[in-house]
Amino acid sequence: MKTLCGAGVALLLALPLSASAESSPNRILFTNVSVFDGNSDELAEGVEVFVEGNLIEAVGREISADNARVIDGGGRTLMPGLHDMHTHIAIFRGVTESRNKLSLPYHGAVAAARLEGMLMNGFTTIMDTGGPARFAQRLVDEGIFKGPRIYPSEAMISQTSGHGDFRTTTEPHPNLPGNRTHPWDSHYSCIADGETEVRRCVRQNLRRGASQVKIMAGGGVSSQFDPIHSKQSSPAETRAAVEAAAAWGTFVAAHALTDEAVREAVENGVKYILHGTFITRQTARMMAEKGVYLGPTLAAVYATPWEVLETMLTPTSMRKLKPVYDTYPSAMNAAVEAGVTMIYGTDILAPPTRALEFDDKANSEFVYLARYMSNAEALKAATGNAGRLIQETGENNPYPLGETGTIRPGAYADILLVDGDPLANINLMTDPDNNFDLIMKDGVIYKNAL
Repeated sequence: MKTLCGAGVALLLALPLSASAESSPNRILFTNVSVFDGNSDELAEGVEVFVEGNLIEAVGREISADNARVIDGGGRTLMPGLHDMHTHIAIFRGVTESRNKLSLPYHGAVAAARLEGMLMNGFTTIMDTGGPARFAQRLVDEGIFKGPRIYPSEAMISQTSGHGDFRTTTEPHPNLPGNRTHPWDSHYSCIADGETEVRRCVRQNLRRGASQVKIMAGGGVSSQFDPIHSKQSSPAETRAAVEAAAAWGTFVAAHALTDEAVREAVENGVKYILHGTFITRQTARMMAEKGVYLGPTLAAVYATPWEVLETMLTPTSMRKLKPVYDTYPSAMNAAVEAGVTMIYGTDILAPPTRALEFDDKANSEFVYLARYMSNAEALKAATGNAGRLIQETGENNPYPLGETGTIRPGAYADILLVDGDPLANINLMTDPDNNFDLIMKDGVIYKNAL
C-alpha cells in the first residue's frame, strides 16, 4: 500500500474505496480445496465448505447445496480469516509528539484509512489494545468503511508515569482539581492511581463500548518516563480492574515485559499478557497452568531494520529496546516449552505518514513465530487460538452469532483461499497481494482473484 501524506487525508476519505466488495450470493459452496480449520496440525483433503449468509453452514464431503454458487478452489488452501490481536489503529510514533501536534480528527482519519488495507492483508478480525477504536468499529459495522471486525479496548489504563502516561514533563496532572485535561487523557489513556480510579477507568471504557480492557503492568519502550524495570499496576489495582471487567463478563489484558510484572498480573487475574519479553520458565509454566494467553509481538521488534528504528524512536526508547531485542528469544523458548497458548499480534506503531506502509509488515509476524514453533502452531495463533481468546469476552462480545478463527459449522464465514500450503511454507502468509486469492469476511467476498 502507498504511504499517506497528512495533507491528503481528507481527499482520500472523499474518494471511493479501491477494493469493492463483490455482491455475495446468499449461498456459496467451496469445492476442490484443502482445509486448515484453525485448530488442526494438518490439512483436510477433499472437504467442501458451504456458506449461507454470514455463517458457515456445513463442512464435509459431497455437500448438497441446491442453488448455491460454486467456487472451485483449484486445490488451494482454505483457511479462516486472520486475527491481529494487538493493534493500535489511532496511535502513531512518536507518541508524545503526535499527541501534542496532531488533532484528534487527523488521528481518526488516518486510522480509518488503515482499515481496508488490514482487511486486504487477510485480517478479518482485530483487537485494538489501547486508544480509541469504537468509532472505527462503527464505521465498519455501518458499512461506511471496509475493514476487519474490531474488538476495542478504548483508553489504556495506566498509573501516573506509567507506560500510558504520555504527558510532557511540564504538563499538569489531569486528575488534580483545577487542572486542564488533554483529550488524550480520556480517549487514549486513562491515568489511574489506586483501586477507585482504576475501577472508574474500566467502567468508563466499558460504557464507551470496550469489549475488553487493558492495563499497564510495567514499563515499555515507546514511553519516555518509565524504565522497563518499573512495576506499575499494583496487585490491588490489578484485582480492581479484573473485578470491574468481570462484572461485565469480560477480561483484562496487560502490557507486561518483565518477569515480575507478568507474574504479578497473572497471579491477580489477568487473562492476556502482551509481550512477556523477560519471562522465566517458572512464570511461563504458571501462565500455562492458569490458561493465560501470550501475545509476543515479535515483528514489532525484529521486522524493521535497526537503522530505520533509530530514525523513528527517541534515544530513550532505543536504549530500552536493546535488552528487549536480546532477551525475547529466551522468553519465547520458555513459553513454547511450557505450552503457553500463543496469540498473533503485531503492535505496529509507525509515523502517521507511514502507517499504511507499515501495516503491510503485519503478516511478517508468522515468520518470527515459526522460529519457535511449527508452521501449524503459528497459524493457530492467528486463527483458532485468537478465536478462543475472543470468547473470553463472554456476553460482552459485540459479535455473538458465531465463532471466529475456525472453519466449522456455525462459525462466521471469514475465509481465505491461499495459493499454496502455508503449513509447508509459512512465507506464503507474508505476501497477501499475490498469495491470498480470495478474501471473505462475514460471508461477503472482498477479493476474488481466481
